[in-house]
Amino acid sequence: MAPTTIDLPAIKQRTWTSELSYTPTNIVSYNISIGVDGKDLSRCWEDHPNFHVLPTFASLAVVNMMGSVTRAMSEFLPNFKSYNHVHGEHYLEQFTPFPVRFPGTTLISTAQIVDIVDRGKGVTVAVGITTKDKSTGEKICYNEWTSFIRQVPGRGATSPAGARPQASTNLPSRPPDTIDTHKTTQTQSALYRATTTEWNPMHISPAHAKEGGFSAPILSGTCTIGMGVKHIIDAFAGGDVSRFKSVRLRLSAPVIIGEEVRTEMWVSDMPESLGVASTSSKGSTRIIYRQVVAADELAGSKNRIVISNAVVELWDEEVRSKM
Repeated sequence: MAPTTIDLPAIKQRTWTSELSYTPTNIVSYNISIGVDGKDLSRCWEDHPNFHVLPTFASLAVVNMMGSVTRAMSEFLPNFKSYNHVHGEHYLEQFTPFPVRFPGTTLISTAQIVDIVDRGKGVTVAVGITTKDKSTGEKICYNEWTSFIRQVPGRGATSPAGARPQASTNLPSRPPDTIDTHKTTQTQSALYRATTTEWNPMHISPAHAKEGGFSAPILSGTCTIGMGVKHIIDAFAGGDVSRFKSVRLRLSAPVIIGEEVRTEMWVSDMPESLGVASTSSKGSTRIIYRQVVAADELAGSKNRIVISNAVVELWDEEVRSKM
């Protein structure tokens, strides 16, 4: 029987578990799919002494898990329709870099519903996902994927007043401290889909994109996230993924494949909670950023912010060396 109200205490007791195995092939494919140059041997050559994957590689485990959670939502959300489900906010905290082993590594992830909040025209659903190395039990990362789901009545959900406060991120008034760009392509999107198994046809099919109200296929939001985090690690951590601690952001608008995405970055010394599972740490640096698609004067478009309210926390080099 389809649910008529949201039984939040019971929903929070539900758990989902999934396993995902990966090899160096997956690492190379993922790195390239978020904009790594094939000349970067530490990210593209499996025999390089510093061969590694970027922290947002967590998307493989998260996409795999969210498929299971989303398929179950009709069991506990009234009037749930999968096409009304939009990825709205994301948080990722890394506890240790992803291991690189031959022939491969198996991850085990566990998910629970953290909260469901009534938003009037729908609800937001926050799903917490903890990922561990199956062979050692070591915790690798925690993700929190928050979706806005339209047309789901909020009876039984947390009221907006009772929802967990989310830290705001105000952009500094000065110009960005540094900017990086990436021109997206259909090939990139196709590779990202294959690498992460995020099979939404709107990321490749013009016909499906038009049905969804877009002029052309759109890039996966997690791909846009990965590009931004890569830009920050390269600009402020010298490419050292072990210094990455966390990222929190809002997905504000999609990227149309073929558009150039500009990541604007500022160093901030303001102490502030980074969000759901972490507070700003001593010995770390906060990078406030946003990702923007520039205006197209010929098409009459304005600058479009695609990632907003975003901040990355990086461990300071001397602190990380002692961990």
